[in-house]
Amino acid sequence: MKGLESLDKAAWTKKMLHIFCDLCIKTIDMGMRPNTHFDKTGWKFLITSFKEQIGHAFTKTQLKNKWDGCKKDWRIWTNLVSETVVSWSIELGTISTSDEWWKAKIQVNSLSS
Repeated sequence: MKGLESLDKAAWTKKMLHIFCDLCIKTIDMGMRPNTHFDKTGWKFLITSFKEQIGHAFTKTQLKNKWDGCKKDWRIWTNLVSETVVSWSIELGTISTSDEWWKAKIQVNSLSS
């Protein structure tokens, strides 16, 4: 089983991630995500368009894994930046807050792991 898992792993660059996100938005805007998942046409569009733009074919599983990971990261990010003591630094691309806040968050997350 481990060999199969490695086949579905993909190395992502920042540029590839941006292209993927833009294509996901386009796919959603085109109505190919009628509920919480892309439909068959949507996945085909994503796979084909992504290959055209980066010059390398990724499997549906690889793209779905990235989609699921991005959704998880987005939920964490929105939760963090919704707190009143936190701001988002566009210049740095990071959360800006006090050291005490970070220490508390690290403590909470290490306890729940």
